[in-house]
Amino acid sequence: MKSTALFATLCSALLAGAAASAPQEEPAMTMGDLQQLCLGTDHVSKNACRIYILGVTQGLAVGLAMADGRSGRPCVTGATSAEALESTLKARLDADLEAAPAHRDRDAARFIGSVLARAFPCSKPPAQ
Repeated sequence: MKSTALFATLCSALLAGAAASAPQEEPAMTMGDLQQLCLGTDHVSKNACRIYILGVTQGLAVGLAMADGRSGRPCVTGATSAEALESTLKARLDADLEAAPAHRDRDAARFIGSVLARAFPCSKPPAQ
């Protein structure tokens, strides 16, 4: 249960960082923060380090797929709270898995990307 709470906390931090759009804003996780986390010898620190690295890696893969036009692209503003992102994702995750339990083995990162693209779609540029 402890690792589940940690995972939820890390997901919230990642989502909050993804929602931050202005380049001058302080990063949600600095290199120093990551180093301290990854230097920890307890299982919680080790798991948090691995989960953070895995989350960023999967996020990059999903982002590249979106950039290639293989899927929709979300436009999450900096005003969107981590709580709003979390509740949106959890509701869709619960609904999807209740309707189709076989989806449990699908790629979570791609699922998150598709949910965000539908929940926070980008505005189409005006026709010229």
